[in-house]
Amino acid sequence: MDELLKLRDKIDELDAQLLPLFLERMEVCGRVAEYKRKTGKAIFDAEREKKVLENKLKMLKTDDMKTEVYDFFNSIMTISRVRQSKLLFDTKNRVHSADLVKKSQTFKHNPKIVYFGSEGAYSEEAAIGFFGEGSDRFYAAKFEQAYTALSEGKADYAVLPIENSSTGTISEVIELLVKYGLYIVGEIYVPIRHCLMGVKGADIKDIKTVYSHGQAFLQCSGFLNSLDGVTHEEYYSTALSAKMVSESNDKTKAAIAAERSARLYGLDILASGINDSNGNTTRFAVISKTPHIDLKCDKISVMFTLKHESGELARVLDAFARGGLNLMKLESRPIADRTVDGKPFEYRFYADYTGCLLNDEVSSITDMVIEETQDFRILGNYKSFADA
Repeated sequence: MDELLKLRDKIDELDAQLLPLFLERMEVCGRVAEYKRKTGKAIFDAEREKKVLENKLKMLKTDDMKTEVYDFFNSIMTISRVRQSKLLFDTKNRVHSADLVKKSQTFKHNPKIVYFGSEGAYSEEAAIGFFGEGSDRFYAAKFEQAYTALSEGKADYAVLPIENSSTGTISEVIELLVKYGLYIVGEIYVPIRHCLMGVKGADIKDIKTVYSHGQAFLQCSGFLNSLDGVTHEEYYSTALSAKMVSESNDKTKAAIAAERSARLYGLDILASGINDSNGNTTRFAVISKTPHIDLKCDKISVMFTLKHESGELARVLDAFARGGLNLMKLESRPIADRTVDGKPFEYRFYADYTGCLLNDEVSSITDMVIEETQDFRILGNYKSFADA
């Protein structure tokens, strides 16, 4: 025990020597930040950091501690970048996130809403939940039709499903958001309770074909597998499936949709609560042509790509952690028609984290992450539904 105490005392002694050197290094970093402010140089210089790390490793006489030394200096440089980013922050120099804030507008009074699906769809329920029962709204049968309506000024906002608790992110909605250059300005969660429905007088034993959106099939796979001899036909949306079955007046056809759709289109519910998860919930995004940022906004959604080099993702995650930003979600998806060295599967990252871009520290850390990534895009800064 005495030996352990002596070793700990020695570590404390070494730490006491390291601390003033560390503080001196941070003071020099501050002067570097000031130089970068004056010259307009970027905070992150990948080639410079790569050479620094290589030189540090060359100083070692053996390779025993190569990994540890690399991690040590890599961490110090990450801390330095965070420090520089904080020091560089002011209204003039916030060139990335500031652009988004400058575009920001407030929510429109009596807006026109486009939602996905048809009357009776879960998207309509989300639109009503966010904007009210009396809101002026119309539907689009396809996701891209909703984006087109918004881009062409036929609607002020679009309400679209963006993520499901059972099946995950709805990739098409995210990809189209990037394609059209639009912004998430709000979100709302809607509990999903799928029902199997048919025309009046139909029996579940009569059903030969079930129609619905692909997401509904995924969310009800267990129930569907229990139906012998029944085929599944993907249709535009859950609500439009119900409408089509109603208009067909065919007892061999059924739809998976919300109970509201059954009432609206005069269908009988053959089975209710057929989704695999009782807690099935869909997150709907409220989308606009312009960002809507105020002090109540506490959630940021972004998308970016990285170089295919060792440690790139770790460096970004470290920046979030050291900046005190809570990363709520991070997922990757392959980029269509993009390859690396002739090979497929170059990935784009989608992330949600807490914060408001009107906050100096959040904005400066976001700008630092922008410096360290490629094709970075802020998809929106909005109020999370949990706090709505």
